[in-house]
Amino acid sequence: MIIDLSSFLDGTNDFLHFDGQLELKSFKLGARNIEIVGPVKYEGEVFKVDGEKTIDIKVDYSYSENCHRCLKPATNQIKTRVSGKLAKGKEISDDEYDGYDEVFSYENDSIEIDEYILNQVVVSLPMKSLCDSDCKGLCSICGADLNNTKCNCIQENIDPRFEKLKNFFPKN
Repeated sequence: MIIDLSSFLDGTNDFLHFDGQLELKSFKLGARNIEIVGPVKYEGEVFKVDGEKTIDIKVDYSYSENCHRCLKPATNQIKTRVSGKLAKGKEISDDEYDGYDEVFSYENDSIEIDEYILNQVVVSLPMKSLCDSDCKGLCSICGADLNNTKCNCIQENIDPRFEKLKNFFPKN
């Protein structure tokens, strides 16, 4: 989406509000297959802080991916935001980042924000997706889903350095 900044830059408006949605389908992030469910909704404002032109965008989306513990499909919702300084021109110097994590470049009194929103979607994805924060996952021995059943596998997690010590106490 292209946002017209002319009314803000010429001083007609003190701030500029915008909102919309971006259609993304699915993408691969490394070995992960992530599907964006529905549109990526965003809402933002352009305003001045201490003489600097600043932009703040709230991003809201849902994604679907297999749970990393139990491998069932899971859909999660993410609410995040990206903000930074507005800078004119495509070439941004290191001086422009003075105290800001992100610098949004604009030209001809307009800014294209799709790339910034897509970057924020990628950055805000968790490293591992879970179907539930209490997901117990799969048994590492028999493969049973520990969320639904209780397996009778005996898991002896013995430190290899102490493996020989278990022979001192034989089971009678």
